[in-house]
Amino acid sequence: MCIIASVPKDATIDKTTLETMWKHNSDGAGISWIDEKGKVRVFKTMKLKPFLSKFDEISKQYGKKADILVHMRIATHGSVCMDNNHPFNVDTQTVFAHNGILPRQFHPPAKRDISDTRYFNETFLQYQKLSALDDSRYIDHLGEVIGSFNKLVILTANPKMRRDSYIINETSGEWSDGVWYSNDSYLEYSAKMKWGTKSYTTKLNQPSTTTSITKSTTVDKGANCDVSVGGDDDTIQLFDVQVCAQWGLIPEDAWGNEELAELICEMMMAYGYDAPQDLMEDFQWHVRDNKIKCQHCSATLNINQYWPDCGPDCRNYTDGEYLEARVDDPEFQFPVEVANDINEDWFEIDEQVEETKMEQQELFGKEK
Repeated sequence: MCIIASVPKDATIDKTTLETMWKHNSDGAGISWIDEKGKVRVFKTMKLKPFLSKFDEISKQYGKKADILVHMRIATHGSVCMDNNHPFNVDTQTVFAHNGILPRQFHPPAKRDISDTRYFNETFLQYQKLSALDDSRYIDHLGEVIGSFNKLVILTANPKMRRDSYIINETSGEWSDGVWYSNDSYLEYSAKMKWGTKSYTTKLNQPSTTTSITKSTTVDKGANCDVSVGGDDDTIQLFDVQVCAQWGLIPEDAWGNEELAELICEMMMAYGYDAPQDLMEDFQWHVRDNKIKCQHCSATLNINQYWPDCGPDCRNYTDGEYLEARVDDPEFQFPVEVANDINEDWFEIDEQVEETKMEQQELFGKEK
């Protein structure tokens, strides 16, 4: 379990309350806010002192202009480390934090050392049209999906949305002094303490036991998990940098090449990707010698057409009809997988899909 605090503009949390929250939830902390450029920002840390300093700074500088999102963690799934700290990016304009233990279908596979919240984001939330949050029926529906004992707070800088913050299962938390808390562990003695937390005895001035993440000299060495790659507006999550390196797609030191990093971000925007590893995997590219190349023929990316100059014998070759050409290509058609293991965390979607689509069209007033 954890605790979320949704802080509306003009509200704040005093230092004593923040220390109490940490005392009960000391496996990491994070804060998100909307800066003067209208961009959502994230700061994460494993220690209380830098968190208190950052919260004070953000509250004074931005707290009168927009909402602030705070999260402190108690690990249930995944290691105690920076990567599993909340909040998480849903897209480039939106972040969220979670409190609770999600339903079984959102539990990560045993071989993946990630939290259920990150797995929920990867497999479900990132595929939702978040503009629907302005419809109360969708908020109720999302609450039913995660269950009443789970709470979400979504903070967005999307100018098309009506509010900064959206609380899912709001009635399962409580308001105090103008701030919404997902449970009562912001109090010195709370109901949550009756069943206890492993972090209760952690000293306020010490980090919890953790396996710290390793950062190379080419990425941000601070507690902020955003890695700047070419300007204030372009950031790549540290988690994505590490995944790209582990999968052999982009070496960590390649992000130190500003021209290359900007190109990757530019192509992510052009093709509609939020994570560089997804872009590289889907298009079968990788970075070698600080250049984007085809994984099959090593042709270098042509920056004028955003595609490698592959020859006609390469399976990655395109004449400009890339998407259309592959629709009917048997090589890229895969049989439907069926879950035959009771421990699988996914299920096959059958003919109910069309019926669900019709219900969604009716819900949001679209033409059938």
